[in-house]
Amino acid sequence: MPYLRDNWEFERGDLSGFSTEGLCRVANTFEAFRGTQVFHPVSGNFFAVLDDPRKVDEDGARVVKPRDPMPAALSHLTFTPDVSGQTTLAVDGAILECPDVTIEAGQALWFHWAFLRFDWSPANDFAMFAAYEKGAAQEPLYKAYLAQSLELERQQRWYTNWEAFSWRPTRRFCGSLRWIVANGISTSIPLPRPGGDARPSALLLDCIALA
Repeated sequence: MPYLRDNWEFERGDLSGFSTEGLCRVANTFEAFRGTQVFHPVSGNFFAVLDDPRKVDEDGARVVKPRDPMPAALSHLTFTPDVSGQTTLAVDGAILECPDVTIEAGQALWFHWAFLRFDWSPANDFAMFAAYEKGAAQEPLYKAYLAQSLELERQQRWYTNWEAFSWRPTRRFCGSLRWIVANGISTSIPLPRPGGDARPSALLLDCIALA
């Protein structure tokens, strides 16, 4: 697992050992919607932030500056049923990936995550973790949906707390790990709808480790 053991808490102050699509960075604080919560690292001085809800105009549309990366294209990600019993269609977002990872049989991958929404229904932004075996880039061996913004909205919440997640493969795993946050929209019509790319959510990550 190149670099990851040295940078598992992002203590280099960068994303060494990872590749990115869309807006990904490290931070030492991050504010939830209207400052309702300020997040700090679980451990150490830094954590990773996937996507940036602050980079929008007054209508919530993305503002991409000349040096900013384009959002990750995520329209291939859909799932049914979502928390509303409909289909969520992803539009764009951000991906943090660690390639060439080996997890031995009996080992577990651990990480801390938090999800923050900045929009209302029918938007259904979501965060997920996926593990892709080497040579199988299209379909993950394992995936887990961490959070949906509609679920938080129904609970009258704008963010989760830091949560711990673990994955223990049933056999030796060699491949890449991806953490994804996506703009999405919940619909009964299997077509993209206007507004699905507005007001992105954010996924925070910290303390990635093998145990």
